[in-house]
Amino acid sequence: MPFPSVGDSTRRLLDAVQKLELTLQSAGLPRMLARLPVCWLCWHYCRTLDQKIVRIQRIAGKFEQWLPAIRAYSGDGTAKMELIDVDLSMRNDIEVTKNTMWELRSYCIDVGRMFEQLGYQSPGMRRRQALFLQILENSCVAAGTMQAALAEHDNTALALLRARQAQQLTGGAAAV
Repeated sequence: MPFPSVGDSTRRLLDAVQKLELTLQSAGLPRMLARLPVCWLCWHYCRTLDQKIVRIQRIAGKFEQWLPAIRAYSGDGTAKMELIDVDLSMRNDIEVTKNTMWELRSYCIDVGRMFEQLGYQSPGMRRRQALFLQILENSCVAAGTMQAALAEHDNTALALLRARQAQQLTGGAAAV
């Protein structure tokens, strides 16, 4: 049984909140009070963004911590031969992380549009969304830099291994 997408679920939630607002207005509540469900939903979304901002900052921090280590391995003579990502699993994991961050970016933009369609504007939400989008972008750049550093390290290490193997083959042939 396929699950509805996050965008579909969000759209249904916003539709339900808008319907509730209209029901409250038609029941005679002033617009300001009838608008409270939308306000609450925005507040909840802002709290969610705050949590996501902290998590994405942690992820970006990990990339920033690992990058110097990868570069240090690339510069160290003996370490150059270590940490070879032969099956590309590290780079693939980073790519999956980047793709997830881009999905979060798209989701954030969609939610902002949906609130605009409801006619709801929140400077706090806009600030959080802008910060979140900036952090996502910076994180994706850091992830891409990390992938490039891994690829450079692997290419250097593999070239050294091939040179050693070639030297051993030619050295072994000269000994015969």
